[in-house]
Amino acid sequence: MSRKLVPPAVTLLLVVGLVVLPIAAGVILAVASLLAAMGDAIGGVVLRYIALGCGIVWVVDLASLVLVQGVDVLGDDGKPPEQ
Repeated sequence: MSRKLVPPAVTLLLVVGLVVLPIAAGVILAVASLLAAMGDAIGGVVLRYIALGCGIVWVVDLASLVLVQGVDVLGDDGKPPEQ
């Protein structure tokens, strides 16, 4: 019985993060601009830092996904899965 080194749930979680995090960062940046335009400069700055954090997490997620896929491919023995 061949056991996968990386569970499919981990790969799915990383792919979801890869899709959701840039969208979240864009929305947060839009709200930060809106707050800054309405005169709430502190709120805009705070949300810009939160969006920067989302961007950093997104880059780490991307690198993790590449590493997970590499480990998954290297751990594959090439045989079809047993039933």
